[in-house]
Amino acid sequence: MCGNEVFSSMVQQKYPALQAAFDQTFETAKHQPAATERSPLNVKVVVHVVWNDPSENLADSIIENQIQVLNEDFNRLNADSANLRPLFQPVAGNADIHFQLVEIVRVQTDVLFALDLFGGTILPELKSTDEGGSDAWDTEKYLNLWVCKIQPTTIFGFPVGQILGFAFPPNGLDNWPADSGAPNANEDGVVIDYRMMGRNNPNPIEDPSSGNPLLVRGRTPTHEIGHYLGLRHIWGDGGLLGPNNCDQSDGVDDTPYANAQSAFDCVLTKNTCEQVEQFYNDDVPDLVENFMDYSSETCMNMFTKGQVELMRNVLTGPRSGLLENTSSESPLAQALNWKIAPNPTDGLFFVDLETGGAIDISFQVSNLEGKTMVQETHQSMVSGANRLMLDGRQWPAGMYFVTIKTPIGYSVRKLVKH
Repeated sequence: MCGNEVFSSMVQQKYPALQAAFDQTFETAKHQPAATERSPLNVKVVVHVVWNDPSENLADSIIENQIQVLNEDFNRLNADSANLRPLFQPVAGNADIHFQLVEIVRVQTDVLFALDLFGGTILPELKSTDEGGSDAWDTEKYLNLWVCKIQPTTIFGFPVGQILGFAFPPNGLDNWPADSGAPNANEDGVVIDYRMMGRNNPNPIEDPSSGNPLLVRGRTPTHEIGHYLGLRHIWGDGGLLGPNNCDQSDGVDDTPYANAQSAFDCVLTKNTCEQVEQFYNDDVPDLVENFMDYSSETCMNMFTKGQVELMRNVLTGPRSGLLENTSSESPLAQALNWKIAPNPTDGLFFVDLETGGAIDISFQVSNLEGKTMVQETHQSMVSGANRLMLDGRQWPAGMYFVTIKTPIGYSVRKLVKH
């Protein structure tokens, strides 16, 4: 299960001002006007692998594969997007949010990480080097993702479930109460059980519902980063925090009401709220393909357009520090006349640009995993038309991102290689 409900219950009990702040943040982000022109939003990610048993010390290839999954899911490049029912195809959204892996921090520890339901602590030791974990990088500028073995949740020594991950909702708006820190700024970020990372993870985990092996496709981090960027569960988080019924809303108009979460399955006929949805003007089934349900990871394949706008508003609002020095496309940078040709390409391609005067420019091409494929710096590029040739013939087919950095900002374009 996702730990968001457990986290929220603890917050409501121990940090009521913080809960009020979360609600205010959600409403502010939801109603923030959407940008008329969308540019790619780039987020730098630091992954902290805190391990006890060697099996928990995940290989770089697993971490890199997870970054690729995130970039596919948040940009609707996932192959299984074709599995979405035709009814919901028109509301499927592309967030144009891109994740760049900047560091993998590895820490060996003797600590066993378990949530304390009665003490109300949410693994603070995982995020502290002094307590056997790993200190966060600046949480205003980096998405910190901690990976560890989360011990089964117990009550009086009896196991009651397995938390697969949890995340803190956005925080830091100016209108928040003074005591509404997260409960500690250095704890902000996402926590994932090591068995839920990547499509190529060899470590098995049981399905919390059935006890059968869970097929992992890297969707738990997608789900938790959705929380980190302001999304709630599609059934409106009823249940642990209150009644599960068709009055509970996630606050997003194009996600149909549901009175319960999926049970790690994919029941496409499920309709738990037999009522006319105002957005659809019809009685529609539960949107079990949504990343913010508890459906199976092979069933999840989309965010809605409403969810996309909320996440982008959060990322350009309360979490805008994440965009510093990564995607600050100033008007001057956007006005820089440049293009990639041919695009799509078989490997050899050109970057054509025009400048109004001598300017320092750097180029970077990165893949979906956030790896830098090529990086060049050109000092005092001459005024007028300029052409640079790049050779990607040895790169695998797929999507790449070309970034131009100038002293006045960044500009990003997508490149497709056949």
